[in-house]
Amino acid sequence: MIRHLASLIAVQARTPDEERRGRILVTLSLGVVAILLTIGIVLTLFQPTLSRFINLGLATLVFATAAWLGRKGFVTAGSYVLIVVSGIGALSGMFLNPNSPFNIFYLPLSVLLASVLLRPHQIWVVLGLALAALGGVVISLPSSQRAMIALDLAAAHVTVLLTVSALITFIGARSLATALDEARGLRQQAEEANRRLAELNADLERRVAERTAALEQLTVEQQATMAQLQAALAAQQRLNQQIINLSAPMIPINDETLVTPIIGQLDQTRIQQLLQAALTTIEQTNARVLVIDVTGVAIIDSHAAAGLLQVAQAARLMGAVTVLAGIRPEVAQTLVSLGADLSAIRTAATLQAALAMRS
Repeated sequence: MIRHLASLIAVQARTPDEERRGRILVTLSLGVVAILLTIGIVLTLFQPTLSRFINLGLATLVFATAAWLGRKGFVTAGSYVLIVVSGIGALSGMFLNPNSPFNIFYLPLSVLLASVLLRPHQIWVVLGLALAALGGVVISLPSSQRAMIALDLAAAHVTVLLTVSALITFIGARSLATALDEARGLRQQAEEANRRLAELNADLERRVAERTAALEQLTVEQQATMAQLQAALAAQQRLNQQIINLSAPMIPINDETLVTPIIGQLDQTRIQQLLQAALTTIEQTNARVLVIDVTGVAIIDSHAAAGLLQVAQAARLMGAVTVLAGIRPEVAQTLVSLGADLSAIRTAATLQAALAMRS
């Protein structure tokens, strides 16, 4: 029902103010039409005459026309139709009932209609038309008739009433128009703020999407870098293991003999590597002779000598004899000067001599 009523009073307007006035015009006109088609017909049936039916039909047609004009966007034209008809209705009473001046007191209705249907400045136009029509009616009547019903006094009162009504309604309509203009301005500001907010949100979403894409790309790059680092670490670990294996290689000569050549500096780290490799290989191969070739070692200090003795003692516990081969003269002199005790280790001048000792 509400949707049907809304569609019934819909107006084709160019501005919000015109739409507001058009809705009022359509609502008033259709309301009067409804009254004429119900109460008007009932009252006419009590005294059915042709003139009454004609007047009822004409009034219904006029108000329906005003409603149609309002729906089509001709709000000012439809409003003047409604105002003029109300003015004619008030002034025509002077001719239909010339013995009473009270009909003209309905003339301010035209000003009241103008206050809700027209722009504020047009109220003065309606006031001028109403006063001109009132003056014309008063002048058109004989002076004797005017004096009999005190029409001049009544017209003066109506003139004051019309003027005051026009002033009051103008102030009210002007205030309403100003308030509506301010409301429209605030609405436009709100819409502009909403538009800017939407633009900011869209820009923020775009930036967030860009940052998210950049972070995702950075994450992918970091994962690729991490994978490369892990691969490099694994390669480094394999290289380190190879270096360890090369720093103290265990070379099987036969089922019972292992040879490990040592080249370079014999520090504590290499001694530990030598010890670990020797014990592991002896366990795996069940070797009985471990030949340590130190031909490539330039210096053997007391710490290195103690480390070699530790390797020999550990190998002996696993059932293998340790032979130290390739001690050069300067190394031998250093060991003697340091007082290193290598009596627990068998020695040989060369690797061939060490292998010959076992053969």
